[in-house]
Amino acid sequence: PKKAKTTHLHIPNPNAPSLIVLEKRTGRLLATDAAGIGPNIVHCMWSSPSLGVVDGKRLVFFGGGDGIVYAFEALKPPAPAQAVKLVPVWRFDCDPTGPRGDLPRWQENREEGPSNISGMPVFHRDRVYVTAGGDVWHGKTKSWLFSIRAGGFPIKRGATLDITTTAKVWSYPLKLHCLSTPAVWNDLVFITDTGRMLHCLDVKTGRPHWTQRLRGTVWASPLVADGKVYIGTRGGDFWIFRASAKKEILSSVRLGAPVSGTATAANGVLYVATMKRLFAIAASESAGK
Repeated sequence: PKKAKTTHLHIPNPNAPSLIVLEKRTGRLLATDAAGIGPNIVHCMWSSPSLGVVDGKRLVFFGGGDGIVYAFEALKPPAPAQAVKLVPVWRFDCDPTGPRGDLPRWQENREEGPSNISGMPVFHRDRVYVTAGGDVWHGKTKSWLFSIRAGGFPIKRGATLDITTTAKVWSYPLKLHCLSTPAVWNDLVFITDTGRMLHCLDVKTGRPHWTQRLRGTVWASPLVADGKVYIGTRGGDFWIFRASAKKEILSSVRLGAPVSGTATAANGVLYVATMKRLFAIAASESAGK
């Protein structure tokens, strides 16, 4: 049979699993999700899973390509002999009034359309912070940052609880599409969007402390380390801010090529990848720092 052509308007295998669990030592398949996300995705799955302990249970948080955050109870040892199906214990719809299905109808519509989740859900102090909105390539321009209560629900294994109307702590509208994972630090949450904006919000209320327009679209996520916020742009700029409720720009330099990925800090070194070079940056010993 002729192989199905993959396009923006066609999902080759909508019944394929979106989340899988592998045995760390052997790579053996242990589980696949039973959430049925595939038929409603936009392009593909973008988000990475995260994990947190909620009400004494280890939950895996997963941002679906359908704009819904799912929580799965993590597998417990011993590993199952055969792959099992994972049923979400709860789901939170980030865009309950947005359309689903018939995705070709919404292609190139920048006003209306389905939402997806690109960044990773971040778990912090019994809350999940996640961004969702229209597809950056073809979808509507609206996007939001959510704070979601992750626990305190009557969880039943094998059943999915819809917490869309009961678990939202706050939501914050962003300027444009968002590909970023939020960075939570103390009482602050930092997030960027493709509208060239960095936002600093109060983690409890979602109210903005400050915003800063950057030179260039942002695909990367903000990194908080050493009391500072680091962010690169597709325009080739790299910014450093004080991680504070009061805006303070510490540095802004041009790196000569687009920065698409998030900076990484390890062992006193900051690593920044552009489309042409990888920079490793550290304070000199002669400076005494």
